[in-house]
Amino acid sequence: MKKLACCLIILILSQGLVIAQTKYKVEWQEVITARNKILEQKDNLEYMYELAVAYANLGEVEKANNIFDHLDEEVEDYEMKIEEMIDDYQIQLASKPDNIELLNYLAFAYYISRDYQQAEDNFERIIEFDPKNIWSYNYLAIVNYKARDYNRAEENLKRSLEIEESQYTHLLLGANYRKQGNFFRGIYHISKGRRAASTFLD
Repeated sequence: MKKLACCLIILILSQGLVIAQTKYKVEWQEVITARNKILEQKDNLEYMYELAVAYANLGEVEKANNIFDHLDEEVEDYEMKIEEMIDDYQIQLASKPDNIELLNYLAFAYYISRDYQQAEDNFERIIEFDPKNIWSYNYLAIVNYKARDYNRAEENLKRSLEIEESQYTHLLLGANYRKQGNFFRGIYHISKGRRAASTFLD
């Protein structure tokens, strides 16, 4: 799979445009500290992946994107290794069903492996535990979009905007409207996400 992981991050995150509203900020910062400490000593695919997911949850777009990009381009048999990680995360989650980190690791991994139904299920569970994090709704909307469920993508993006205005959410909503053939609404929301759109041009 080429660029799917980094495309997700590019589409839904923007450095400096909005701060993620996750209530698990401390936990994700602890993940970042712990994984960086280990990675200073040696490279490790799983820890690099988990570091990227942690950065993504905190809205650190450049750091998350750089890691996902590196893994996608440089790691041999990347998709197969992601599948192995999914199996491991599932085993761990069986004894820790409410663990927000494991749910996120699984959701992103399922997205990368194109198992959109499982990705949706996990992002929906994440939202139950972290209902004010707009990025969880945006992640879910991206998965809806990939699964061609444009109505659900629209619903989740609107829920995200009810929590907090974000130019990236408007951009995603505009792209979703255009895919549905609603060009006027698409143009309206894309124009509201013009700063986010400029990131793509850069």
